Amino acid sequence: MRVRPALALLLPFLAAAGHAPVDPVTPLARACADKGLAWLIKAQNSDGSWGDNPGSRGEVGNTAISVLALLTHGNTTTRGPHCHQVRKGLDWLAKKTRGYSDDTRLDTMTLLHRKLGDNADLYLVALLYSQALGLNLDAYEDDRMQGELKRMVRRISSLQKSNGEWETSYEPMLTTIAAWQALKQAHAAGITIEHASPQKVVRYLRQDCLEQSTGIFREEKWGRQERFVTQAGGIRVLIGESLGREPDVRRAIGVIDKMRFDQDVGGATGGEEFLGALYATQALYLEHDDVYQRWYAKITAALKASQNADGSWVGHHCITGRVFCTACSIMTLLTPDKLLPLVER
Repeated sequence: MRVRPALALLLPFLAAAGHAPVDPVTPLARACADKGLAWLIKAQNSDGSWGDNPGSRGEVGNTAISVLALLTHGNTTTRGPHCHQVRKGLDWLAKKTRGYSDDTRLDTMTLLHRKLGDNADLYLVALLYSQALGLNLDAYEDDRMQGELKRMVRRISSLQKSNGEWETSYEPMLTTIAAWQALKQAHAAGITIEHASPQKVVRYLRQDCLEQSTGIFREEKWGRQERFVTQAGGIRVLIGESLGREPDVRRAIGVIDKMRFDQDVGGATGGEEFLGALYATQALYLEHDDVYQRWYAKITAALKASQNADGSWVGHHCITGRVFCTACSIMTLLTPDKLLPLVER
């Protein structure tokens, strides 16, 4: 059984005290994640990148979220069974982001762009860099990454609208949450955030989207329907902003407690649902109450049921790429390991 590094340090003391260590990830979740990771490793291109599917042209967004999944598994650029894959992925991204400036376009017209906005790849690579600072092999590379992250943060900040949301996309809520998370994690990594406000995001979610009497988040784009992906994105921000004990947010948590992650399209899951599952699991883990315990068991069972025989997950609508869906699923299942700062807040 693999255990977290912090827990590993305690094993001699636990053994001496007669206590067996408890893995925060259930055996079923661990087995599914390991099988998915084996598939993801095989799907990496020889140049270090990932595309939508095995053999697809490398893309920044898919490569960034795949490296994040490897980091979630406990790999770094020098440690872990897949450290070489992490290094190759970061090296490929470095070629794409070197010299990044406000008018740089990393990729264009990818599936992730069409569904999560014109800057989806920017949000994902900025999130990765916020988690990877300090993992580089020398100070020069770390300084380079930090400089590029600062410029990415400036660009992302400039895209926030006056009402608090980010760019209009096919999935406005998920786009806003992706941008918010990239900035929040960059700030936690020591990057100054200017010209963007988490308070505006909170105002947008609570006043424009959250139905106070029911706890349901509703988006104008989707006719104010009740949707899992909308609910997951909303609670990810509000719990992440330490509002999880507020009455309206507790009502929102109660709503997602009764939801299935595949309910929005009649049981057909796309990449948006897998991303929503990740956001919901991260959010509820921060509260770590009975709702989280029920949710983690439920999402683990649902991901097990939807996993392909080869270990991958696939989207059946919208974001259909197996790489994105598989990376999100691995990160969801391994959330309790807390190996990345992004599950701290």
